[in-house]
Amino acid sequence: MVPNKHSDFAQLITTFRQQRGMSQGQLAQATQLSRTYIYHLESGQRANPSPHVAHSIAHALGLHSEEMAMLYAAYTRLTGQLIDTEQAESTLLDFGKLAGLLVHNTSYPAHSLDRLWFLHSWNNAATELFEVHDEILEGEKRHLLEQIFDPRLRHRFLDWENLAHRLVTDFQYNTRKSTHLPEYKTLWKQLRDLPDFRRIAASCSPTGKPAPSFVFQVQHSQLGRLTLRTATTVFTGISACSMVSYVPGNQHTLEIYRRQHWQPD
Repeated sequence: MVPNKHSDFAQLITTFRQQRGMSQGQLAQATQLSRTYIYHLESGQRANPSPHVAHSIAHALGLHSEEMAMLYAAYTRLTGQLIDTEQAESTLLDFGKLAGLLVHNTSYPAHSLDRLWFLHSWNNAATELFEVHDEILEGEKRHLLEQIFDPRLRHRFLDWENLAHRLVTDFQYNTRKSTHLPEYKTLWKQLRDLPDFRRIAASCSPTGKPAPSFVFQVQHSQLGRLTLRTATTVFTGISACSMVSYVPGNQHTLEIYRRQHWQPD
């Protein structure tokens, strides 16, 4: 097939990428495509990419609805394949709603996170367990690490230093493909202003995929010391939503969960 170096699709990818200050290598990393493939797309040497490629690029670039519609229309003109923009957006919305439903209906204390670890939702058991009723306001966009590094809350976490190291390391690993995003750069600047975050982040170096579960302890003003275990669920193929449940770590905590009706007998 003769390369179409002037296709709208190729030009839009280049334009949107450059507007976001991304290199071809960064876009390749964010989409899990090769840098050569991105180069071939932008130079018109790939004239029939799959719809999955178009979706991946749109999401990696964080395109808003009008930009996404432009890219998908250009894709259709190039390939003859139609992408339903409304369906693509509603699918992501449905996963967000699903995360909220899972959190609010699970018997465990739980919350959900987006791909940058902003808290998507909390259930009542989680707010009671971590005593953050006043801090968690409806509609407020708050980051999980803000909770951990908040000077008013950190005393509740036993062995706080090790817990903070673990979470910062996991955060760096889980967001390693989002460091090109402007919102990530803004977030990182905000996190560096938190007490001790800069010191701990400088000593954390992710060496591999973290274990999906770990044990930690909290001191509750009424329930006493509790040993908890995390259980992380990530929706397959969707990087924007995950759910974290705090499940019992010992018999003492399990009994309290049952007493609080957080877990069925």
